[in-house]
Amino acid sequence: MKISVKVFGRYKDIAGKETIQIDITDGNTIQDVINAFVKLYPAAQNDKNRMMATKNKMFSSYDMTVTQNDEITLAPPVVSGG
Repeated sequence: MKISVKVFGRYKDIAGKETIQIDITDGNTIQDVINAFVKLYPAAQNDKNRMMATKNKMFSSYDMTVTQNDEITLAPPVVSGG
């Protein structure tokens, strides 16, 4: 199935658009969505284990299951200065 994923920050710049389509199968997780995103856009590889993800407007762990109608977003990690 194809899902729509909204991307923010530099991911939007990398993808060249705000919403991308990712092909996943039933039972896939947020981690699978991230892996698919990185496969499509290798420039995001360094953030693979630090991306901020939401599912239906709630921050999500990488092991949460994704279904067809879920609203998924990916954003770069937040870095605080010192």
